[in-house]
Amino acid sequence: MTPEEFFMYLIIGLVIIAPIGARLYRRLTLNRTTRMLREQLKQSQEPKVTTTPSEPPR
Repeated sequence: MTPEEFFMYLIIGLVIIAPIGARLYRRLTLNRTTRMLREQLKQSQEPKVTTTPSEPPR
């Protein structure tokens, strides 16, 4: 492989493959974050049963 071919393939990889990989990574992390936020929202909307703590012994 000549240096010209190497740099040609390197440029092709940086121009085409890197942005596609970044978009895929962003979509995967967005889906994961959205799922986690929805789960937390569901947990915070559930009615919480709170009990009053008993008085400490004297």
